[in-house]
Amino acid sequence: MESKNKRVTLKDIADVCGYSVNTISRALRNDTRLPADTISRIQTAATELGYIRNVAASSLRCGQTNLIVAIIDDIQNPYYSEMLAQIARKLQAFNYHLFILCAQFQGMHDADALSLVISYNVSGIFLFPRAESHYMIQTINQNQIPLVFIGRELPNRTNDVVRCNDYQGGYLAGKSLIRQGHRKFAFLSGPWNSASQVLRYNGFMQALAESSISADSVREVSYKDFQDAIVSQSLKKLLIPVDYTAICAFSDLVAYSAMNTLQEEGYRIPEDVSIVGFDHLRQSLPHLLPLSSISYTANEPIADEAVDLMISRIKDPAQDIRSKILSVKLYDEGTIGAVPKETNFNRI
Repeated sequence: MESKNKRVTLKDIADVCGYSVNTISRALRNDTRLPADTISRIQTAATELGYIRNVAASSLRCGQTNLIVAIIDDIQNPYYSEMLAQIARKLQAFNYHLFILCAQFQGMHDADALSLVISYNVSGIFLFPRAESHYMIQTINQNQIPLVFIGRELPNRTNDVVRCNDYQGGYLAGKSLIRQGHRKFAFLSGPWNSASQVLRYNGFMQALAESSISADSVREVSYKDFQDAIVSQSLKKLLIPVDYTAICAFSDLVAYSAMNTLQEEGYRIPEDVSIVGFDHLRQSLPHLLPLSSISYTANEPIADEAVDLMISRIKDPAQDIRSKILSVKLYDEGTIGAVPKETNFNRI
């Protein structure tokens, strides 16, 4: 009994049209050496039958596909979701399609997923690297696939990268809070295996050091503790008592979670606690609540720079490695205010 799941093949189209499989293949590639009415008849039949080109088979014949893959571990973050949407739109202008691979940079699952990507002869790969992604990078480079890092980079990198100036961003966040008189801080960290976290924290601490503010004035909350508290709905216990007047958060997502929790407990933003985040999600998601945030300047979108680097690398694999570090600025949306003189809340 014939399987109902059988895919439509070139032979199926040939049986309907009365042409050879080779002619069918040429017509579907718009081979102009064939008569126009032949191409039209074959393509109409293929559409009616529901024929879909076998990408894997085509890639074996021509050596590559028009697919570019983005490997990411934080697809739930709307900052990255929106960026990938922008990348996909720009790639279409160059006749490329974007596939997304969610990875955790651990175990055989990621190795198997990467092997599948490479087996499809993709034209390029975007990677949001972390410390654990060395295996992926080595494997991709060994297979000579164009690779572009987005958002982060690693020491001794050998690939193109586009990212924000995270150190400058952390420094700017610190200076913005210090100018308002703040001297007691909570730093809500990102994962320390992310170069962005390291640079933002170092920049923030440099701003404090220049104002002779001791590191003891910063209460660091680890990314793991923060995420665990969200899952267990115990974020209140992590943020209170409020022995700080300002929060610097690794990302807007973290900042929003902290801000919502404090407001539920009666704290006013920024009258009681100032908050600054990173990524400026409201730039693409204006329905979100106002939040002062650090991000790249609007005229230097990461998505555009990433696609430009990728297309250039595909056209000329031998060109020098390039680095695009985008300047950042503070988008002040009113959640940074002067240090409170006195409140009814318990502060140290």
